[in-house]
Amino acid sequence: MRRTGRSWDVEAMTRFPALLILLVAPFFGEGLSGSSPPLELLTPWKLAYMAALYGCGALVCREVAHRCRFRFAGLVMLGVAYGVWEEALVDRYWFFPQFWADSGIGAYSVVRHTNVLLAGHLTVFHAAISICASVLVVEWLVPRARHRPWAGRPGLAVAGLVLAVTPVIYGEFDKRPPATVLVAAGMLLAAVVVTAFLLGRRPVAVPSRGRGSRPRRGLGWLAFACVCAHWVLTYTVAETGLAWPLGVALSLLPVAAGLLLIPRVAVTGPYGSDGVRVVVGLLAFFVLLDLLVTVLGRYDMMLSAVVAAWLARHLYRRRDAVEQHAPALS
Repeated sequence: MRRTGRSWDVEAMTRFPALLILLVAPFFGEGLSGSSPPLELLTPWKLAYMAALYGCGALVCREVAHRCRFRFAGLVMLGVAYGVWEEALVDRYWFFPQFWADSGIGAYSVVRHTNVLLAGHLTVFHAAISICASVLVVEWLVPRARHRPWAGRPGLAVAGLVLAVTPVIYGEFDKRPPATVLVAAGMLLAAVVVTAFLLGRRPVAVPSRGRGSRPRRGLGWLAFACVCAHWVLTYTVAETGLAWPLGVALSLLPVAAGLLLIPRVAVTGPYGSDGVRVVVGLLAFFVLLDLLVTVLGRYDMMLSAVVAAWLARHLYRRRDAVEQHAPALS
């Protein structure tokens, strides 16, 4: 039913999910973390490039997952593949000592020109936020489009081509690890994509909510705690003196805990109301992070905090309405 009056019917304003993902994914991938100033993202040239990189990446991942009938694990692995693509082959921050120093991690966990700690952190971020959260949010904002492709074959081909040429347009060619390292990154990317197809095609029934089942209200807090612990450990473990394999494992432990606990606790699939709670928990972390960065002098990050807070509130208020559109498999 269409809402009237003072309430804003988001569904009426977002009839084109392919266009919406081109806008949501850049904000999630760049704006939430502060990698790009929020106001700078609004400039036409910056938005066009970020839409090409993040938007086309999220669109391609969603369309492949939808057309191949992947369960959610397949989309997650495609998100991991996207993280490898962007950070190892486009931005090449895996191999950039200046970025390591600016992050406060330095040369900790560097193996064969690759900062393993940052590689893991950036991959987790892109898989969870740039791809999965972006796709889920658009699915919830445009529920009527959930069971159909968002782009035709020509549109998907164009998105894939645009994504493929981003290293040529923007590739950080001054960050030049040995060719063997880049080849290894390409092989890793291929292996992750193959894994996505292997995992994604295994159907698993989503636990249905029975009469005695209650919404898992703590799922949002669990997601918040996991991302907070991962973020803090990533940027502090280098100072502990732990051997780098232990430090990297420790930083990824909250991620593994979330991946293990959330599916076991949830009573709906990722596209249902429990999925909303998880994404709201993730957004809540970035709201607090952006507010902290604002207090430290990046006043433009207040805009990201406000937008993320509004979106989290809007999704949470509609959490039960998404259930009727949730797919039968996860």
